[in-house]
Amino acid sequence: MIIVRIFPKGELKESWDRLLNNLERVSNEHCTPLYLSQQEEKNFMSLIYDVKDMDHFDDIIVKKIPSAVQPEKTRTVTLLRSSFFPVRKDRPANLERYQVAVRVTSNELENVFNSILNLDYPRDVFPTYAAYSFGEDDILTSMLSTSRDRIKKFVWEKLERQEGVLNVEVARINMSKRVAPTEMWKKYRESKYVFKPTWEHEEYDFVEQAALTGAFVRELKGDI
Repeated sequence: MIIVRIFPKGELKESWDRLLNNLERVSNEHCTPLYLSQQEEKNFMSLIYDVKDMDHFDDIIVKKIPSAVQPEKTRTVTLLRSSFFPVRKDRPANLERYQVAVRVTSNELENVFNSILNLDYPRDVFPTYAAYSFGEDDILTSMLSTSRDRIKKFVWEKLERQEGVLNVEVARINMSKRVAPTEMWKKYRESKYVFKPTWEHEEYDFVEQAALTGAFVRELKGDI
């Protein structure tokens, strides 16, 4: 998986809509967009790809995204050992999505990652995926929780106190939208499940959770 962070020149919503209307232009047979997301108070959106051949990804970054979206700039983050989690049926109804970014000392990286995969998660805080992240952070996870306070308490108790953990940053996802075809996305997730789902689990799809606010403070009084 590769994350492409797209920094718009103008309004974030305009670039978001332009990207959704040009998905075919920013993909090829080797590089498939999976989902699009935007973090609260960040001035970029993230398009996550399944990349089967890196030799064909340069065309996406150098030509296709600049042509279709006209961004100010892009940044990429490589995700390795991407692992997905089945979702329990008895989860709370109102959940918010968060990105949890973890920085870890090199000698404890594998131990912390394996811990994230095998923690005993409660009903109101649980991951949807985790991966090694070779960019600004060392591990990225996507988690669902009932509130920011709840996930921060969980992160403090279960992650920040682990040996080797240098920093943990929790960011709420304003918007998240699956762009991969339904059946393809289902098979992709299932091929990377941490454990085999039981009758207690079900598929959890992306939900557009909020308006695109918080990305550019100056735009809060505008149309977004």
